[in-house]
Order: sequence, then structure tokens, then C-alpha cells
Amino acid sequence: KLSDSFYNPAELGLIKSDSASLELTVKVYNINQDHNGPIVRRCKTLEGYSDFIAAARKYEQEGKTRDEALKQAVKDCIERNILKEFLATHSMEVINMLLTEWNWDDAFTIQREEGRKEGRVEGQNIVLELVRQGFSAEQIEAKLTAIKSERTEKTGNYG
Repeated sequence: KLSDSFYNPAELGLIKSDSASLELTVKVYNINQDHNGPIVRRCKTLEGYSDFIAAARKYEQEGKTRDEALKQAVKDCIERNILKEFLATHSMEVINMLLTEWNWDDAFTIQREEGRKEGRVEGQNIVLELVRQGFSAEQIEAKLTAIKSERTEKTGNYG
């Protein structure tokens, strides 16, 4: 189920119920070489991807680093006309994607920092507009305090 891949929205305070509003069940197939051959053979792209990953694993088993193995697999697949056009155009993206390990904590940290930056810019724009309208420093402070209180009540975020 798709919901199994995510934090519980109720625990995050996003919804009140533990049940998801929309659920998706996905059947996953192993497309590695020697698995689900009939499915893989019906789609040239899946077959090519399976061959590419098998080549990269082979080079890793021979002692190459993951980076070296992926680069060699790209070169071999292009020479063997496996995903040739795609790899010729996007090889660095493919290698970078396969070398990058997803880390939820890092992703949330980056998202929070981006949100803070957006909030600072929005706050600066509000202050500049109030200054243009002739408000005093005390009036601006009072307005910003009111805005912060209103947002805190709406979001429940007191931090």
C-alpha cells in the first residue's frame, strides 16, 4: 500500500483520522535478470534497465567502485545498443540518481530551511509595504505580532 511508505498523517497532525483519504495498492515485480522474464521481455525499456543494472552489479562484484561500475555499465550498454539513446543523453543523471541515497531526515531539513527562507522573504515584503504605507515601527511590530498569532492559531505551529 502506498500509505505504508509514508509517515502516518494523523501523527503529523495533518488529519484527525488514522485512515488515509485515498489508498493505492501497488503490485511490485522484480525485474532483475532471471526474474519475471515474460514481463521484462514485453517491454524493451524494462529489459534494457534490467540489463544495465545487471552489468553494473557485475562490475561491482569484480571490485570496481559503484561509480566506476555504473560508468562502465553505461559505456557497455551504449556499445551493445541497450538504452543507447537514453543513456547517451542522460548518463550523468542516471549515475547521479543511482549514487544518491534518499534520506528522509535530510529532505525534511532542507524543506524546513526553504520554508524559513520563504517566510523571511514574505516577512520582509510585508514590512516594506507597511513602511511604504507610512506605518511607525510600533504599528508594524503590532501588525506582525497579530499576523504571527493568526498563523499560529491556524496551523497549531508554536515554534
